[in-house]
Amino acid sequence: MIILLFLATALVLGRSPAPPRPPPADEVALVIRKLGPLQTMSFATDREFCGYLLEGRGGVLFFTKMTRGGRDGCTPRMPDSGPRVVASVHTHGSYDPQVPAEFPTTLDLESDRREGVAGYVATPGGRLWYIDSVRMVTYQLCGTGCLPQDPDFHDGDDGVIAIRYSHRQLLALEGGAP
Repeated sequence: MIILLFLATALVLGRSPAPPRPPPADEVALVIRKLGPLQTMSFATDREFCGYLLEGRGGVLFFTKMTRGGRDGCTPRMPDSGPRVVASVHTHGSYDPQVPAEFPTTLDLESDRREGVAGYVATPGGRLWYIDSVRMVTYQLCGTGCLPQDPDFHDGDDGVIAIRYSHRQLLALEGGAP
């Protein structure tokens, strides 16, 4: 499904980008199970929550302790050593009609690239995004309501949300130079 959504976007845009490297389905399922309760806490506290997905011995996936951030950001504590860091994981907090939060930010992509990890971002509308920090693109793994949705969320306030964004496209959305 992920690849089909990506290829459909490529056809609409009239170009053939390199195919995405979708994360394994079991990894996505684990992230969804973790982010569900974090979304609920995010809405209740009006704060972002963040951490890392790690890979231990034998390929076992698990999470760091999740950190409570602020209204506009969250900085998880990167493990010093030990298990391999697979991805950053964070919520975008509660719904605010004045703050576009239904897609990852350029800072999200840049932070993951600097750390050499992929990323997962949950939005107030219940979308789940995957960040490919090597290609500097992000794409939806699932749309609104896939994860818990803020009860105050109003679809459409952030405009039409694409299935995929490049770093350059996000920069333009944020009002920076393309």
